[in-house]
Amino acid sequence: MIPVRFVVTTYNLWKINRWPEREESLRAFIRQAPPDVLCIQELRPQTRDVLDEELPTHARVDDPFEGWIMEGTIYWNEALFEYAEHGAEQIGMLEELRRLFWTRLRVREHGATVVVATAHYTYQGNEREASEGYSPRLDQARRTIAALDRLAGADEPVLFMGDLNDSVNPIKMLRAAGYADSFTGIGRNPVPTHPAVPTATGSPQVLDWQFSRGPIRCLGSQVVDFFANDVAPSDHKPVSSVYALETRQT
Repeated sequence: MIPVRFVVTTYNLWKINRWPEREESLRAFIRQAPPDVLCIQELRPQTRDVLDEELPTHARVDDPFEGWIMEGTIYWNEALFEYAEHGAEQIGMLEELRRLFWTRLRVREHGATVVVATAHYTYQGNEREASEGYSPRLDQARRTIAALDRLAGADEPVLFMGDLNDSVNPIKMLRAAGYADSFTGIGRNPVPTHPAVPTATGSPQVLDWQFSRGPIRCLGSQVVDFFANDVAPSDHKPVSSVYALETRQT
C-alpha cells in the first residue's frame, strides 16, 4: 500500500462584495498556500479569473452550466490528479444556480479514484425559514447523502465540503451517515469560520466544513486567518486540511 497525502481547502469567496479591494489579498493567499484540491462557493467570473492565473498547475471543471461560473467550482493539482468525470446534482437548493458540484479524480500513477463534492446550503435568513420556521438545509443534507451514496463506489473515498450555513442538525445527519468532519476527526472542537474580522462583521459561527468517508483519513485541519494589508480575501475564513488515502499500486 502506498500512502498518498494532499492538501484540500474549501472557501466561500463572497461573490464580488468589496471587490476589487480584496483581489490582492486573495492572490496572496493562493500564492502562499496553494492547495492540491480547492472547492469554491460564491464564485464569480472575476474571482475565477484570479484563481486561474494563480493556479497555473491546476485544472478545474469546465462545463457550460452557469452554476460552475456563478456559484461553485473545483480545482485540482494536475501533478497529482487527473480528471475522470463530473456533475451537478440538484439537492433542493432555493437558489437557482446552486447545486451539489462534484468531480471524480484519479490519482496519477496509481489509478485509484476519489469523489470530491462541494455545496453551499441555503442561508438561515431566507424568507421561508424566517416566516415558516422550516430549514431547507435538512432536506439539502439528506439529498447530499443520497446523491453521494449513488455517485461513489462502496469503497471509494469521498470528500464533501462547503459553506453549509449550519452547525447543528445537517452536521449531525452527515455524521450519522458515516462522514467524519475534519475537526472532530482529529479530536479538535470546530472553530468559527465566519466572520473574517475586520473585513466582515457579525457573530462568530461555524459555517464551513469538510467531511470525508471511506478509505481516507484527515491528518490535520485548520481554519486559516489570512490578511494582506488588513484585508481578508473573503468574509469567510477558509478551512484547509491534509488527507491521506491508501492506493494499491497497479
